[in-house]
Amino acid sequence: MEILLVEDDSSHAVVIPHALEHHGHHVTVARTAADGKARLQQRRFDLLLVDYVLPDATGMSLLECQRGSLPTTATIFLTATDSADVCLTAIRAGAKDYIVKGTDYLRTLPARVAEVAGVRVPATAPTDGVVAGAGPRGTAHAPLDRMLGVSPEMVMLKRLTLRAARSDLSILIEGPTGAGKELVARAIHDLGPRSDKPFIAVNCAAVPPALFESELFGHVKGAFTGAVGDRRGLVLGAHEGTLFLDEVGELVLESQAKLLRLLQDLEFRPVGSDAERRADTRVIAATNRPLRSAVVQRRFREDLYYRLAVVHIVVPPLAERRGDIPLLARAMVRSFAPRLGLVAAPEIADEAYAQLEAHGWPGNVRELENVVKRTLADLESRVIMDFRIGAADGAKFKAERELVESLLLEHGGNLTQVARQLGISRPTLYKRLHQLGVNAEVYRRV
Repeated sequence: MEILLVEDDSSHAVVIPHALEHHGHHVTVARTAADGKARLQQRRFDLLLVDYVLPDATGMSLLECQRGSLPTTATIFLTATDSADVCLTAIRAGAKDYIVKGTDYLRTLPARVAEVAGVRVPATAPTDGVVAGAGPRGTAHAPLDRMLGVSPEMVMLKRLTLRAARSDLSILIEGPTGAGKELVARAIHDLGPRSDKPFIAVNCAAVPPALFESELFGHVKGAFTGAVGDRRGLVLGAHEGTLFLDEVGELVLESQAKLLRLLQDLEFRPVGSDAERRADTRVIAATNRPLRSAVVQRRFREDLYYRLAVVHIVVPPLAERRGDIPLLARAMVRSFAPRLGLVAAPEIADEAYAQLEAHGWPGNVRELENVVKRTLADLESRVIMDFRIGAADGAKFKAERELVESLLLEHGGNLTQVARQLGISRPTLYKRLHQLGVNAEVYRRV
């Protein structure tokens, strides 16, 4: 592949070609924007790698000089800083992606270049890449790649996530529904010393209070009617791993007391057993409501709150990090397009980006996923000019999701009964669950 590298830094101008030529590419180096423009006019390149800051201009000028020529050269920006403004400006101008020149970027650069240029990655090349704002994949910080975003709020969230992973303390994650609390919990697990052990998630709101103790600690044969055999609970299932308690604020006080004993004494007793068991499980809890308010209202135990919130992380709603919306939308379009039968991921027009940034996003990232999927499903061109979104759409999405979740909870995750009550078929229900981002498994009763 013929690549034009526009890079003024002497060291990067040497090591980047070396890394790429090792994988069979031919790299031409330009040291200024003017030199880069001249070379683009002289011949055709398969890919343009350009530093954002150059001695005589910004790298943006090379994109501008290509406007009006078809086809334009696929472009990746290189930048020394993880800046949201730089990233958004580059993507909106037409860059395919941008890469932060971090400590390990050269190792993953060939695979990223191959992906953007649309060529097959050699079998000997690393298959991991660099996601905007996340740092290089294939490193110890790879789980942070899933947390897309370069806004100040996301940078801080990533730092807190990494810091929390280094300890073995209990963690409380607060944030609105659909903001990505479980994503943070999984990143903490994957970054920590228990990463090779199970990560078990349970939606506390979906577990009836009478079954909470059995669900968490298990039971022995004959412990109650219907206990025809011994059953391992979630604590044992997450032995040496992580137990993620989603919507912990929905637990009744009786269930809270049982959870408190586990956290306080690190011991538990299966229902119907006289034997104490030692717990070796890290507990991460999440809630979509401020638990401090619930403590003041005496709906949540204060002692349990302090046991859970040894480390406290708040996931911001999407509306508070609007700078990340274009990045998220672009990543989702790339991810969902092949699944929906599109040969290539469509481009996103500036007006469409503006439409996304203007929306309130009451359903947060989950709502954005739904909007992108619906838009791609109806798309008849190679460019997204507008997304299927609006104030009414957001309210309808939230209302429909809440209805489906309430029916799943009512029927214990029985999809046949839920489909019958909604008046739709099971296949249609499966499709709607996927579009709404609802996991029916967490609502299944014991």
